[in-house]
Amino acid sequence: MTALVNHLVNSKTGRSLAGWAAGHFRSNPIILLYHGVSVGPVPGTLRNCEQKHIPLDAFVEHLKTLKRWRRVVSLQEMVEGLRNGEDMKKAVAITFDDGYENNVLVAAPVLADFSMFAAFFIATGFVGTDRWIWTDQVEMILDRTGERSVRLSQEERTLPLNTHEDKQVALKKIKAGLKRLSHAQCLDAVASLGNQLKVSAADVPTDGDYRFMSWDQVRSLANAGFEIGAHTINHPILSQIPVEEAKKEILGSRDRINAELGECSTTFCYPNGKSSDYTSEIAEFCGQHFRSAVSANRGHANARELYELRRFGTPSGSRVSNIEWMLLRER
Repeated sequence: MTALVNHLVNSKTGRSLAGWAAGHFRSNPIILLYHGVSVGPVPGTLRNCEQKHIPLDAFVEHLKTLKRWRRVVSLQEMVEGLRNGEDMKKAVAITFDDGYENNVLVAAPVLADFSMFAAFFIATGFVGTDRWIWTDQVEMILDRTGERSVRLSQEERTLPLNTHEDKQVALKKIKAGLKRLSHAQCLDAVASLGNQLKVSAADVPTDGDYRFMSWDQVRSLANAGFEIGAHTINHPILSQIPVEEAKKEILGSRDRINAELGECSTTFCYPNGKSSDYTSEIAEFCGQHFRSAVSANRGHANARELYELRRFGTPSGSRVSNIEWMLLRER
């Protein structure tokens, strides 16, 4: 069955049927989640191997499909429409998380060409710095190491690193394990990983799939009419840090954006964003300071979940992530 579905998703006939269906159903409002748009992978490396940043050609196809079948609105319009009980069927809002430089260099010009809105949620402590998001740093360390194995101290076992495929498996397992740690423990573990694999964790990100925007670049997005929102300062998983620290992360990010731009989105974005990554207390706190909050829980946008608004991220693999099929599922 899986093989048949994949064939349909990737075939011309399947795409045509999905496109027709997506255009002929009154569909639920949805919010799309992206992290970045990449000009292309580097063969033989781990860079963007999980396609957190989708290829440029796939992003263009997404926007073409949205223009044909849906109504792209700003996130603010989506939220206020849901709040006021308006008919938001067929509405789509586009969002980007974190604040990578490719957002302004690659994604924004394409969005402008299509005259489409988007909201960019930025982790303010990374903007204008040489800091890494720790998941990217793990990817870099595994990619550059010449060691043949890695010891997982949390699980007391060793994984091979002999092939590109071995490294991809190790990357997934290491990231999953580190996400269960506190933020401070996670950062310490990444530094230890670099030492173990003899790769300097002090290296700075050198391209837009890893590097963050400068504040001037963020301002250019805001000046172009894009929405800029808070995504904490240091991108911790909020459920794994003390509540008072989490509150400072949330408001500190909002306040920095207000200071730099004069305005911050009234929607907050939870880092990582699954339901286990924030608490009801944090959601209630956001309710006191924002008009809404977006998660990474999958599903359509619902007025009953204004502080846990669901979004759809793009599956890995540019062909399998054909957005027409996602629109069809949400009819």
